[in-house]
Amino acid sequence: MTSADVQIADASYRRCAENPAFYRTFYEHLLASDPRIPGMFAHTDFERQERLLKHGLGLLIIYAKRPNPALIDRLALRHSRADANVPPELYDCFAAALEQALAAHDPEFSPAVAAAWRTALTPGMSYMQSRYEDGAA
Repeated sequence: MTSADVQIADASYRRCAENPAFYRTFYEHLLASDPRIPGMFAHTDFERQERLLKHGLGLLIIYAKRPNPALIDRLALRHSRADANVPPELYDCFAAALEQALAAHDPEFSPAVAAAWRTALTPGMSYMQSRYEDGAA
């Protein structure tokens, strides 16, 4: 991963982060991406959930800059089998929904921006997937 990829993803995120429609678009795509996902959000306060997503995306970008597990341990535990029970294969749905939301709301979105996001998210998502079974750091 290059620092340029992280900078591109970070700039893209800053263009979208303050737009509430960005998060709504993300969740529309995420909920439609796999039949297991809507049940995971059955009792969700989406206003709060959007704030949590904003924070989580920021953490994943910071992790891409400085891969320190302490940055995302709590996020990994929240998504592990021990808590929200998000199986590792559903992370692809997350990435696809994010890309669709970015395409809809980032005026500078392009294939290069999409590739930079995938590169930037990979380290953090891989770490989170590795913590699925036990949720331990």
